[in-house]
Amino acid sequence: TPGEVSGPAVVVELTARNDSRETADLDSAVVTLTAADGEYGIGTTAGPNTPLAGDLEPGDSASGSYVFMLDPAADRSVTVSVNYSAGEPVAEFSGKTD
Repeated sequence: TPGEVSGPAVVVELTARNDSRETADLDSAVVTLTAADGEYGIGTTAGPNTPLAGDLEPGDSASGSYVFMLDPAADRSVTVSVNYSAGEPVAEFSGKTD
């Protein structure tokens, strides 16, 4: 339910920086989480979910956080994929959950 953070979940916090000369629209940003075993984290609006949104001007940064249900959540290798706009390259980040 909204606001619930006590279950098995992963919170992904990220910062987007616009190093281009064009304004970037973050309203359609898509962030996904996949565990190394192929299990997908299920995106939820629970907890500190504050997705990237709005226009990001050249030279500016914006922060967002995403909550993914993943059971078990602790001590798992995961990959987070970020695509701020359709047709743009996807950034991937890999690491291990706490």
